[in-house]
Amino acid sequence: MLQKILLVSVVLTLFYVEQNSAQDDLRLQAILLDSTLTKNANAIVRSEEVTIEIKSINSVVVKTKRIVSVLNKYGDGYADCCEYYDPNRKIKKLEAIVYDSFGKEVKKYKKKDFKDRSVSDNSSLVRDDRIKYFEYTPLNYPYTLAFESEVENSTTAFIKYWKPILAYRLSVEKSIYKILNPSKISIRYRETNLDEYSVETNKSNLGTTYKVFNIPAKLPEVCSLPLNDMIPMIKVALNEFSLKGVKGFAKDWKSMGKWQYENLVSGRDKLSETTIEKVTELVSDATTTKEKAKRIYNYVQNKTRYIGIQLGIGGWMPMLAEDVDRLGYGDCKALTNYTKALLKSQGISSNYCVVWRDSDKINIDSEFTSMEGNHVILNIPDGDKDIWLECTSQTLPFDFNDSTTDDRNVLVVKPEGGTIKRTKKYEPEENILHTTATVNLEVDRSMSATVKRVSQGLEYDWNYNIQFETSKDQKLYYKEFWGYINNLEIGKINLNDNKDDIKFTEDIEISCVSYAKKVGSRLLISPNLFSRDQINLPKYDTRKTPLVISRGYVNTDEYIINLPDGYMAGNLPEKKSIETVFGSYSYELEKIDDKQLKFRRFLKIVDGTFPKEKYEEYRNFRSEIKKIDKSRIALKQQ
Repeated sequence: MLQKILLVSVVLTLFYVEQNSAQDDLRLQAILLDSTLTKNANAIVRSEEVTIEIKSINSVVVKTKRIVSVLNKYGDGYADCCEYYDPNRKIKKLEAIVYDSFGKEVKKYKKKDFKDRSVSDNSSLVRDDRIKYFEYTPLNYPYTLAFESEVENSTTAFIKYWKPILAYRLSVEKSIYKILNPSKISIRYRETNLDEYSVETNKSNLGTTYKVFNIPAKLPEVCSLPLNDMIPMIKVALNEFSLKGVKGFAKDWKSMGKWQYENLVSGRDKLSETTIEKVTELVSDATTTKEKAKRIYNYVQNKTRYIGIQLGIGGWMPMLAEDVDRLGYGDCKALTNYTKALLKSQGISSNYCVVWRDSDKINIDSEFTSMEGNHVILNIPDGDKDIWLECTSQTLPFDFNDSTTDDRNVLVVKPEGGTIKRTKKYEPEENILHTTATVNLEVDRSMSATVKRVSQGLEYDWNYNIQFETSKDQKLYYKEFWGYINNLEIGKINLNDNKDDIKFTEDIEISCVSYAKKVGSRLLISPNLFSRDQINLPKYDTRKTPLVISRGYVNTDEYIINLPDGYMAGNLPEKKSIETVFGSYSYELEKIDDKQLKFRRFLKIVDGTFPKEKYEEYRNFRSEIKKIDKSRIALKQQ
C-alpha cells in the first residue's frame, strides 16, 4: 500500500512539474498568441511577478520575474531590462534570457554580462547611483525576453508601486504583485482603479497579493487623462522607514512634513555676517515684503547657478546655505534653502516646498502620504496671497509659476508639520498672446510686414525662451512657426523681456515674394497671416477617455492690411463667431477705406475635464476654427 501511495505521489509530482514546464514553454514562444492581446500591441507582458519582502525598517528585498514578448521594433523598449544600485541598494541576482519566436534560447545574460555605468545627467555635478543593463539587437520579430532580479535596499522610504500597465500599446497576460511583511511594520496602501480591471486581491497575516489577467493594449488618445490616472495602481508606504540611513516616521502629511523639516532642512540656513550685511544693504530702502523678496530673488539669480548634487542623503538634504553662498551653485534643494536663509536674515518667513516638476501637472497625492516629488520650490505667504519662487532658474521672473510647477499640490515643509498647498492656477484670461501687425501687399504678389507679439501668463512661459537662441535659430523658429507661408523670409528681430510686468514682446520684420495668388485679374489672399490654428485632432470611432484641456488661454489679433496699388477689396465676409463650452472664437474683416483693411481675431480656450462624448464637439470646434483661419478673400482691380 505504501509503495502505491509513493508511486502515485511521484506521478502527480512529475505531472505537476511537466505541466508547469509546458506552461513556461508556451510563454517563451511568441508565435501562438491570443489575438486580444496582440491587437494594437507592440509588446505583451506574458508573466510578471514582483515580490516585495519588508524585512525591517532598514531592509526591503524586491524580487522580479518577468517574461515579455516583443512583437515589433516599437516594442524593443519594453525588453530593456535593468536594475539601479547605489551604496544603499545592492543587486543580489540579475539575469536575462532571450528566446526566438519558437521559444528557442538565443542568448543568455548573467550578472557579469550586464553593462555598468553611472546614472549621469548634464546638470549634475556628482551622483552615486549606477545602473546595470544589457543591450540586445534583435534580428527577427517576435522574440521573448525572460528577466529575473533580486535587489535589497536599506532605504525603505520608497516601496516599489504596482503599475502592471507601464505604457500604451502594451498588453498584459498576467501580473502579480506581492507584499510580504513578516516584521509586521505598520504599512499603508492606496488602491486605485482596481474594480475597472477586475483585480484579484488576497490579504492575509503574511501580506497582500494582487493579480490581474488579460489586459488588452490601450491606445493613446489626444487630450486625455494621464495614463497613471486610468490604470490599476497600488501605492505602498511604511509608517516607520529609513532614508539613506536616516530613520523616519510618517503616517500623514503633517508628520511627514515635520520629519522632513527636522531631519533634512532644519539647521542648514546659517550665513556669514558679511553676507547678511550685504543683503541688508540690498533691501534697505525697500518698503514691502514683496519688494525685499524680489531683490533677494534677483540677487540669487545673479549669484548662483544650478548643479545637481545626488550623493546619499544629499539627494534629499540641501547643501548648507553658507556653502552655496561661497561656491555659487547648488541643486533645487540647495538654492531654495539658500534663498530661504537670505529671506530669514531680513525677517521674512518662507516655506520649503516639495513638488512634482512636470508639464503634465502631476500632483502630490493629498490622500496618501509617502516620499514624493522630484523638485523643490519656495513659498512666501504674503497676507492672504502666496508668492512662489523657482530658485533654480536664472531667467524666470519673480513670483511666476511656469507650466512645470503651476496648478498642482505641493508639500509645504514646516517646523510644526507639513501641509498640502496648491500653486497658482492661471485662468485663461491671464494667459494672453496679443498679436498686432502692419501688412503691405504689392502688385507683384509679394508681402512685407512688421509683427508685434506680446505674451503674458503662461503664454510668456511658452514663448520667452526664444530669446536665448542664436540669431540663426531664432529665424528658423519663426519660419517653422509660420510654415504655412511659402517663401517666408525673416528680417530684423527685436525681443524684450519685461520681467517686472512678466511680459514678453517680439518685434519681427518679415517678407514673402509670393504671398498672394493671382487668378485672372484678381489676387487671392488669406487675411489671417500670423495666427492660423494648426491643430488637427484625430477622429475616434469610439472615444474611450474624457476630454482634458489642461490649460486655457486667450489669443487676440489685430492687423492693418495695406492693399496693392490698383486693387480694392470686393465684398467682405460677415463676421464669424462661435460659442461653445470649450471657449469662443470670432473672425472679422473691416474695410477702413479702398486701400486698407482691418483684421480682428479672438480665440479663447477654456481648460477643464469634459465627458468623452464631448470630444467630437471639441474636434469640430477646432476644425471650424482652422477652416475659417485659412479662408481667402479676393482683391479686384480698380
